[in-house]
Amino acid sequence: MAPPYLISVHEIPPTPNSTKPSQIYEYGKYDPDDTHSSSTGAASNGYHNLNRNALVFIGGLGDGLYTVPYIRHIVRNLNYARTSSPETSQARIRLRPWTVFEVRLSSAFSGWGNSSLSQDVDEIAAAVRYLRSTLNKRSVVLMGHSTGCQDCVAYLRRWSRNVHDNRDEPTRPADIPEVDGVILQGPVSDREFIAMTMGLEEMERSRDVAWRMIEGDRAKEYMPRDRLPADMRDTPVTAYRFHSLTCRGGDDDFFSSDLTDGETENIWNPLTKPVLIVPSEKDEFVPETVNVQDLMDRWRGSCRPGVYSDLSGLIPNANHRVDDGDARMWLVDRVLKFLAQLEEDDQ
Repeated sequence: MAPPYLISVHEIPPTPNSTKPSQIYEYGKYDPDDTHSSSTGAASNGYHNLNRNALVFIGGLGDGLYTVPYIRHIVRNLNYARTSSPETSQARIRLRPWTVFEVRLSSAFSGWGNSSLSQDVDEIAAAVRYLRSTLNKRSVVLMGHSTGCQDCVAYLRRWSRNVHDNRDEPTRPADIPEVDGVILQGPVSDREFIAMTMGLEEMERSRDVAWRMIEGDRAKEYMPRDRLPADMRDTPVTAYRFHSLTCRGGDDDFFSSDLTDGETENIWNPLTKPVLIVPSEKDEFVPETVNVQDLMDRWRGSCRPGVYSDLSGLIPNANHRVDDGDARMWLVDRVLKFLAQLEEDDQ
């Protein structure tokens, strides 16, 4: 049985580009002695008011609340971080209190096919703004899984660009709120994965269909079902989103192995906040021809000093969702150490 948690749901007003509000789900304190708690409801004893720090989890394509199991292990270990780990014999990692939130964007579950990174960033910004202004959070860190990593990178790039553009007007705020760092777990190239599942030539033919639709002012129309990979055919996908996922240099194309050094630097060099990068060593979404460690070295070389965390590394024996217990605890350990490192830098 999964450990009992109390979940508090916070509704975020819709952004100008969204038709409905997004939500953030707050994990209440894990109680190992409580075997009767409901999985939903208000967080007990104003728990979120005690914690001034927020870790915000963002899933990938098709994800929503509870679809990525390891986040609950992070919650559990963060609750114990100020005493000892319940799952390992690791040395204690001293941390301030942190609360974990999951964001349910309009792109969650099957909504991704009708969305974009830009819309996701708008909705994440609304959630961060709510955390800082309404829940009075001091530190906010984003953690992306899979395509959620693209959201995190897009968020940092936009924030950094706003700050740079406003450097001559220091009192002019950025259009999205600041975060203190990001964690990228399972960053993979959707373009390379789709080519692996469809075949490169078939993907390029489908991408050409999408481009013709975009040129014909039909970017928001859905792709013909038979032009999608078999595992995407239950999801309506707009021509824009399919093209973004499959086009070299598309809006979603941050992690492909065939990007030039110049393209890679254009993605990573604008980032000005600490980034922990933890790909899975045995990720089934990554083609066997891709050397992920070499790719990480290129990302590191493209980052400014102090951005790429030295805690970054391949999660040993991990698949995409980090289902293996030892791999999961390796990830939990790196996440806690990264948060502790951010706290030290903030002192």
